[in-house]
Amino acid sequence: MGTTFLSVTIAFVAAAVIPAVVTAAVRRGDRKRKHQRVLAGAAPDALFTMRSRRWQRVLLRTVGILVLVVGGVLLLGAASTTEDPDALPMGIAGAVGVLLGVAFVLLAGAAARTRIDALPDRLVVRKGFRAEREVHHTAIASIRPWTGPYGGIQARDSAGTVLFDSVAIAIGYRDLEAWLAERAPWAWVAYAGPAAAAPVWTAPGAPGQRGPAQPWPMPDGTGPGTPTR
Repeated sequence: MGTTFLSVTIAFVAAAVIPAVVTAAVRRGDRKRKHQRVLAGAAPDALFTMRSRRWQRVLLRTVGILVLVVGGVLLLGAASTTEDPDALPMGIAGAVGVLLGVAFVLLAGAAARTRIDALPDRLVVRKGFRAEREVHHTAIASIRPWTGPYGGIQARDSAGTVLFDSVAIAIGYRDLEAWLAERAPWAWVAYAGPAAAAPVWTAPGAPGQRGPAQPWPMPDGTGPGTPTR
């Protein structure tokens, strides 16, 4: 009983301390790269923000805590029975459990930090613990389906470098699709087909109202429309 209580306590302390330490380290790194950062938070003139859902973060953190508890129990059990022939396998399983629990807790923190702010002519992308960066709409050369249990999309530049990706269940995902169809039609039509070239989406500053997409120029400057600054 005492071993279980101690393991549970250690797991909850680790679940609270690990994200705090990682967050502090990330913020320290962000301050060192201040000249590289785009925004500290959501853009004040953002059309919308795409982010993960709360239940995803809660689920990851909960699983991490449970795995930490199990791993801690196994580790303490192995430490208290060192002469038992099963102590070594138990200790290895406990160490793996602790590492997996820490990984899940870190994933929950990364999911909470991940977001995409859509501005009229660019996206501000922040994934996990990486620094924020800007992706101009003209840099998007191709859009590909993102394989996974929930589906989604992945945008790449002309060199094939991944600019950003998103799962289909994220908050704001449909708005992101409409933004891409309007701001990067050359990539969107190749991905979704001509029938999906001009969807409707929620107009900025008018919740619930929807309007047709407007034409934007091609990356080479040709095509109708002029970006709104």
